[in-house]
Amino acid sequence: MAKKLLKSEQKNEDKVKNEEKAKKDKVPFLQRLKNFGVSYKAGLTAMQNCGAAFVWYSISLFVIMAVAALAVFLGINKGYERVLVPDVVGMNLVRAELILQEKELYPRLQMRYSDVPGQAGQIISQSPKKGSVVKAESRVTLVVSRGVVFDHVGNYVGTNLDAFKETLDALYAGAEIPSLTIANPIFKQDEAPIGTILEQDPPEGTPISQPIELKFIVSSGPTKQLVKIPDFTGKTVTEVLSAMSTTKLTFDFTQHIASGSEVPGTVVKQVNPGNKTEVGEYAHIQLEFAMPAITEVSDTEETPAQANQNGLNEAEATDASLVRDTTNYVHGVLSTRIAEYPYAVPVKLDVIPLEGSRYGLATFNHVGGDLTIPYAAPHGSVLVLSVLDREVERVSIQ
Repeated sequence: MAKKLLKSEQKNEDKVKNEEKAKKDKVPFLQRLKNFGVSYKAGLTAMQNCGAAFVWYSISLFVIMAVAALAVFLGINKGYERVLVPDVVGMNLVRAELILQEKELYPRLQMRYSDVPGQAGQIISQSPKKGSVVKAESRVTLVVSRGVVFDHVGNYVGTNLDAFKETLDALYAGAEIPSLTIANPIFKQDEAPIGTILEQDPPEGTPISQPIELKFIVSSGPTKQLVKIPDFTGKTVTEVLSAMSTTKLTFDFTQHIASGSEVPGTVVKQVNPGNKTEVGEYAHIQLEFAMPAITEVSDTEETPAQANQNGLNEAEATDASLVRDTTNYVHGVLSTRIAEYPYAVPVKLDVIPLEGSRYGLATFNHVGGDLTIPYAAPHGSVLVLSVLDREVERVSIQ
């Protein structure tokens, strides 16, 4: 009986403790802080005061670091004056070094070949550039010319043209203005192997004071190479002149006024030597043009058919960017005679119109003798014939 009473009292005590604990848990957190003597408002004020102090602490730390960095920078640069880099490009090396020494600057030299003759020993470029502000006792890099690869023309007769081109390409790789360049060579039948240089201009020993273009006569081999003859029937003046610049044939032109079904301004007859389709280089091919009759033209715009008469094909006639005003053009064949050569030489025919600038009409190679060239040019123009870049004749078109 006593044990039951003890257990009952123990249960009652536990129940009372649990109820008190539950009541205690229901008390708000801020109230419990207050019961312990802690004020929420006072805590918030303390936190705000600490935040302001933290900000001021951060600013002060940044200022101290900046001052320290400035002090280190000034310490490192103490005793060095700032100077302006002078311009020494184009001067000889000795004078450039003296000018740099006056500014308490020291040169660092780099040598390279120059593109321009006569620059040996001169300053080609510098770094830093003129006007830069640097510390005294700094170094300025100077690129000094070693001169051109060649200072005079050598003897190239007997060498292979392609091999010599490769040599020049390697020597002047990256050069803006090479001292030596090669003009389009003239080929001549010879016992020497194909591509062998037979003659040169200018001759050996010519000083290179400015860029020089080398002109070579080159062997085409002991026998003439065969050339396939194109069919020019129906081609216009422009098309034939274009083919002349790339075909190793000699053309003999004749003309007559177009009649019947003939298309004016086109080739209506072609005669090959021996009716062959392949001939030796610069064999004579006969072409006959049907030229348009001179008529009054009232419309300033030409049709494709009119353009065809004026030496243009239909595609060129419909492309305004390619067509000149050909409504007042005169058609014909220039016939003359030039000196004979043992090999084909460059021939050029230019047109000087009454209005506008001079322009090229035809460029081709010819062995000399009787020469005929078809043309379509403005009325009143002057035809200028040149052989080996020398003017030999002028003809006015009326």
